[in-house]
Amino acid sequence: MTSQVWMILITVIYVLAMMLLSWYIGKKTTKDETEFMVGGREFTPLMTAVGNGSILISGGYLPSIIMYGYMFGMGGMWFYLGWGTGALVAWLCWAGFWRTSGALTPTEWFEYRYGKGGRMAITIVILFASLAILGWQYVGCGDTIGGALGIDPKLAMLLVGVVVTAYVVFGGIWAATATDLIQFSWVFVVQFLVLPVYLIVKYGMPDASVLPENFLSLPFGSIPVVQFVAPSVITFLMMHQSLLNQSPYWARAAGTRSLKSCKKGWMWTVIIAYFTGVVGAFTGCYARQLLPNLESASTAFGSLMGILPIPLAACIMAGLMAATMSTCDIYLVSGVNQLVRDVAQYFLKIRDTKKLLQWAKWGTIIYGLASVAFAIFWKGGLSYLFAFGTGVGAPLFVYYLDSWLLRIGNQKGAIASVAVSMGIVLYWDILTTNSAQVNSLWLIFPASLITLVVVSLLTKTDAVAPVDAAKGPDELQTEVLKTLKRGYGNTGAIITRMTRYCSERQLQAASVHKALDSLEKSGYVKRKGQRLIHQLYFSLTEKGEAAAVAHMDAAELKTISNYGVDDQALRFMRWIENGDASMSDISGKYSIYMMELSAISEHLAELGLVQVFGQTRLRARLTNAGRQLLGKAEDS
Repeated sequence: MTSQVWMILITVIYVLAMMLLSWYIGKKTTKDETEFMVGGREFTPLMTAVGNGSILISGGYLPSIIMYGYMFGMGGMWFYLGWGTGALVAWLCWAGFWRTSGALTPTEWFEYRYGKGGRMAITIVILFASLAILGWQYVGCGDTIGGALGIDPKLAMLLVGVVVTAYVVFGGIWAATATDLIQFSWVFVVQFLVLPVYLIVKYGMPDASVLPENFLSLPFGSIPVVQFVAPSVITFLMMHQSLLNQSPYWARAAGTRSLKSCKKGWMWTVIIAYFTGVVGAFTGCYARQLLPNLESASTAFGSLMGILPIPLAACIMAGLMAATMSTCDIYLVSGVNQLVRDVAQYFLKIRDTKKLLQWAKWGTIIYGLASVAFAIFWKGGLSYLFAFGTGVGAPLFVYYLDSWLLRIGNQKGAIASVAVSMGIVLYWDILTTNSAQVNSLWLIFPASLITLVVVSLLTKTDAVAPVDAAKGPDELQTEVLKTLKRGYGNTGAIITRMTRYCSERQLQAASVHKALDSLEKSGYVKRKGQRLIHQLYFSLTEKGEAAAVAHMDAAELKTISNYGVDDQALRFMRWIENGDASMSDISGKYSIYMMELSAISEHLAELGLVQVFGQTRLRARLTNAGRQLLGKAEDS
């Protein structure tokens, strides 16, 4: 068979398999809007690392790593190493911070930090950035797959876009994660293991004598370190720092089962990025040695496929479609998360879980097809679309830095910063050709930071309202105090444990954070620290303890006093007393949000009473200490 026939056959089989798998996964996993958006916070380090890695190994990036290796030798690896360094910053600084914030989307957190106006301004940034990056993925994949299948690239874009949209509709982030595991494994094995091994066996190691000077030298090859337009090492670092702070990565962090799982998953994310960067550039060196006279480096990927054995080339080309799907699905999910949380729940005040799930699915269809139309009808070139997406997303790094460390920004500063950044993108990347001389990121990063700091300092006010001294804590503040009394000591655990309470009252993470601020100001709680992740950890003061106890049932207080856990935690332990238990089954049987079960089980695991395990759906079993405590409770 010809390579084109092989490609068509593999593509058809692959698409049908992914659609069937997504339908099955969605049927088994997605009962409410939180499972659609963040998987009920069940994801393991493996699933987190693969999900993040799948975004890197994409239909737009796979040809690019070969192209940059063709252009700059081993220095081309900085196209991936820049992304890996961005992931390193996120791992060390704020991936765990995202998880511990308790917010399902970044805009919930930004409302707390920068008010409603700041939230809406940043929502626009996120949605525009996601559309642009999705468009870039579809354009890159459409050109390559269209050529491989012998069809119009626009038709190829539509094909991939419809397939991705359909399987995300079936199962949300769970479908994206399950398919990512297969897609990532396919691409990683074929392109980053089988292909380089084949080239080494067939042609030996790259020959420095027939390659340009410094091509094989580490770590920069022949790529410029500092250059004001891409490609250069510094520009790649800035570009990927922008990408690594966008909403898909927040969704991946927010969906992890615990802070420990989040950090471990991001550690492996960095390792994957660095490994694939080196191997990808190494493969690009072979392309330069074997095909030295190509008219354009951008054709290096396709040209290299032309000299490979047909089955291997077909598998790699099919992997390109897999890579595109595995990147687009999480961008699509995270974009829809914004629509659900910012529109359906925040503005329209929809409470019903079934209606919210329908919003998520229809939002996926609309947003997914809009991104395809964006790619087909506004194809200003790969670099143009990518520059737009990274440019409008660049301020997010500034907001995370401010939220995590500086804590200077306010609503007016955030809105002004967004306006300045969007203005630079509009003028520099769209209305003029200035980006050909200086990449807009060199301007956006400092401009957005300076604007945020200056405007915020000039308009600084104390926005924290104390607890009403006459009435005492209100209903939400009281519920927060009770949750702290039950042993949940950080905002992520507090908010997750209060999932049903917040859902029934249309409350999001920002409301809980503001309640904690008021309680702190009035002396009910004590914050562990004012910056870094410590700002998200709290403990009750004597005043807060008294207020919590005054509003709790005497029986529950006795349970906490005797056993160190609350009534709901004790009930959970009874549910799993007879052996391993699926928490998904418990969620369905007792009509409890999977999110709440996640918080309860992780709290008990921290106390050594329960073991949580499983690489897909979470399961739980009692430890010996848990059985002893439960036996003590039964005897009394």
